[in-house]
Amino acid sequence: MKTQVNDEDCPASVFNVKLGLSSEEALVNASELLASASAMANEQAFASSGSQRLQTFGLAQLIENALLLVNDALRKIPQQPSDY
Repeated sequence: MKTQVNDEDCPASVFNVKLGLSSEEALVNASELLASASAMANEQAFASSGSQRLQTFGLAQLIENALLLVNDALRKIPQQPSDY
């Protein structure tokens, strides 16, 4: 059994992006993740009160801004002809 762990044995991240992932695929996934985060933040904000509500709405706005940027980048990607 290994008793000591070297830094080289520990990855910097638990998750990795799939090799060969296109920019479009990455942006689509980011868009979906941000849409989910936005829905959760807004739901939590409406269930909160006081400063927690304001902070959560602020977080929801930051998420929405990021979502708008990602969606704008997606619109600017040239469309590839479909194989179908």
